[in-house]
Amino acid sequence: MKDENLSNKYKWCTLVLVITMTVLLIRLWDLQIMRGSEMRKLSEQNRIRVKKIVAPRGIIYDRTGKVLADTRPSFNIYLTPEDIRDFSQTVDGLARLLACDREEIIEKMKAASGMPPSFPIKIKSDIPMDEVARVEAHRVYIPGVSIQIEPKRNYPYAAAFAHVIGYVSEISDEELKDKKKYKDYSPGDYIGKYGLERSYENDLRGVDGEKRVEVDAIGREVRTLDVVDHIPGHSLHLNLDLELQLAADKALETRKGAAVALNPKTGGALVVASRPGFDPNLFASGISKQDWQKIALDKAHPLQNRAIQGGYPPGSTFKILTAMRALELGIINERTTFTCGGGFAYGNRVFKCWKKGGHGSVSVHRAIVESCDVFFYNVGLRLGVDRIHEFGTIVGLGRVTGIDLPNEQKGLLPSTEWKRKRYNQPWYEGETVSVAIGQGAVWLTPVQLAQLSSFVANDGKNFKPQIVNRIVSTEGKTVRTFEPVVNADVKFKPGVLKIVRDGMRGVVNEPGGTAGASRVQNVLMCGKTGTAQAGSDKVRLGDHAWFIAYAPAEDASIAMAILVEHGLHGSSAAAPIAKGITETLFKVKPVIKEARAHENR
Repeated sequence: MKDENLSNKYKWCTLVLVITMTVLLIRLWDLQIMRGSEMRKLSEQNRIRVKKIVAPRGIIYDRTGKVLADTRPSFNIYLTPEDIRDFSQTVDGLARLLACDREEIIEKMKAASGMPPSFPIKIKSDIPMDEVARVEAHRVYIPGVSIQIEPKRNYPYAAAFAHVIGYVSEISDEELKDKKKYKDYSPGDYIGKYGLERSYENDLRGVDGEKRVEVDAIGREVRTLDVVDHIPGHSLHLNLDLELQLAADKALETRKGAAVALNPKTGGALVVASRPGFDPNLFASGISKQDWQKIALDKAHPLQNRAIQGGYPPGSTFKILTAMRALELGIINERTTFTCGGGFAYGNRVFKCWKKGGHGSVSVHRAIVESCDVFFYNVGLRLGVDRIHEFGTIVGLGRVTGIDLPNEQKGLLPSTEWKRKRYNQPWYEGETVSVAIGQGAVWLTPVQLAQLSSFVANDGKNFKPQIVNRIVSTEGKTVRTFEPVVNADVKFKPGVLKIVRDGMRGVVNEPGGTAGASRVQNVLMCGKTGTAQAGSDKVRLGDHAWFIAYAPAEDASIAMAILVEHGLHGSSAAAPIAKGITETLFKVKPVIKEARAHENR
């Protein structure tokens, strides 16, 4: 009986073993024979990964070789969908470790849904070391998470160069949809969004490398199999001057406005400053929603580059253009005078001069020095708006200058044709009275008025403003050099420009000059102040303050335009900024003394 029971048990064990072996053999046949090539491919993909080596962007230098933008190491968190075992465990665990919303992680994964499962998705950039330590300590519990060290854009001078250098940020979903333009980009890649970073994206970006690595079951690297080196981006060497830019930025720091300084002999941009500003490092580190909303909703519009996008009536700085055109056409000469009694009656309106008591009988020289409105009311009527428009366009006003920054505004220089097309109305001569002194329908940008200053300083010739001087490879080889490009070249009758330049010299250096308080020791600066009405007749805001200038008088190496929004008077708000830039350039030690009070233009 005992032997019979043992025999039955043996038979059952044998049967179970046979069935088990049969199932295993069938499964083995399916995996090895029927689906062998597919399984080998999947196995290889699970074991071997290709990881991108991000190329550092090119360095940006000022004209003396000082670094304005470079890269630094950044710890970034990635998530590889293929390595995730338990979705909730990994995503919720990572959200807790990074103190972020799990929905943000899911949104990042959705944005990369078109990529293969082995593609690492960037979840968070530039995490601090304490978060690095937390994630590293818990990686075994959150399969699919990895930490990579990559180059991150760094802007050492923050807001001072924000509008000109710009910033980089993660490429958007909309940009990725443009397969033709952004075919070499992937979700999580950084791209130039603003300023030079955008204009010279193709030069700065470089070429990413890659490495093939072996990973373990939870996606950790075991060993590197081979590496294809990255190629860093080209460097930009600018015409900008660090010291001059910082001097302008400091002077504008608490105000709204802009400062542009050019080399009148080449068009090289020495200063392009705008305030209020923002910190571009926030974008390079992956700007938070709170920080973005704070910047985007700021009523002061810190993202606007007022140097090239801000349109303002130029005020009395425009009188320089009116004077040049009238002198060249012989409408006036240096002896022509008009009497200013404080106002100019035309039609049923009296156009006031800034000086209530009037300037008396004035010639063009004193009209420029003391900024007499009545003189230029008379000159403007004799010229007519179309001749002002024609000449202004030649100089570069009312059209884009071509500066190498995106989204430059062209401004407006009105004409009879413009008004007919825009409003289907005729032009009235009373409107010319306002245009002649830079009011009415005319509005320009600071970079355009810097062009006007350069034009006078450089004998009727100016150049396209250029920020980048040359592009250099990592091997130190010059890839491209930007030669001066002539923007305007006008041959005047003898003596015309001398009359205007003498007037501008008097503005700063003669008794009664509207910018006498901004005289520079040992450097003869020439300039023209301007005060432009802001708002409407019903709602008057503080007037905008302008000052255009160049120095030295006889052989100018810098031409400037300074704007202070609602600064009231060019003499007191804008001219001192030009003085500070000039003193910085020529290493003049400022003389501390009480400034003369001016209430004029």
